[in-house]
Amino acid sequence: MDTATPAVTVNDILDRFHRDYVPTLGERTQKDYARHIRDLRRHFGHFIADELRPRDFRDFMDVRRGKIQRNKQLAVLSCAYSEAVGRWYMAERNPCRDVKRHPSKPRDREVTDAEFEAFMATVPFRMRLAMQLSVATGQRQGDILSLRWDQVDKLGLKIRFKQSKTGKRLAVRITAYMRDLLVQCMEMAPDGPHVIRRRDGDRYTSDGFRAIWQRYQRRWARAGNDRFTYHDLRARAAAKCKSIEEAMLLLGHQNISMTRRVYDRAERVVDPSA
Repeated sequence: MDTATPAVTVNDILDRFHRDYVPTLGERTQKDYARHIRDLRRHFGHFIADELRPRDFRDFMDVRRGKIQRNKQLAVLSCAYSEAVGRWYMAERNPCRDVKRHPSKPRDREVTDAEFEAFMATVPFRMRLAMQLSVATGQRQGDILSLRWDQVDKLGLKIRFKQSKTGKRLAVRITAYMRDLLVQCMEMAPDGPHVIRRRDGDRYTSDGFRAIWQRYQRRWARAGNDRFTYHDLRARAAAKCKSIEEAMLLLGHQNISMTRRVYDRAERVVDPSA
């Protein structure tokens, strides 16, 4: 009687990765990973895990459009393999390590004061408040939408965040400008746990808010303006800081290289050496 253990497939690794690893990530990252995993299953799920080779990625990576998306999907599969090799002992090696990624460069879109004010004038009041809070605090869309009143210091001194993407804890001091924004949020919807809420009092979902944002960005573009992403507001927050070191702390980065490479997009005036 043949009692040989069935060979582990890439789908088997992705099953465990989705079950055990993905839930440890932030809400937005979980959704992104789930979407990537669906595509990875379609392309590689049927492979025996230890038989997958770098050359098997040729057609997958050879695309004219969506090259950065392919990089991200490859990174997810590489992460799954890393867990399978070093933690779950489901595979002997990670074939993704030898697959060459597409070259990429960070976004350099800078949202000017004039653009920010002009676009805000076109959006609903609730979105306007979210945008202003994002720039004032330097936090991501998801962390602003999930912001609760119990994170706001009762003495009005600071707002405590635990970033959903990284788990980083930080406290942002409340300025007079931010205090006015919070008062407007409270007056808009006095009942309920969340600072930014929909007209019916419930909190926005990330997908729902993103759909509204895209709708108004399309209108903005049809009027002859250049589109920008909500995440570009993080770079705008960095530009408002007095130094790159201050920007690093506000954005919650572990090191200054990330802040400098991705978010330091504004022109900085420096003194000459002589």
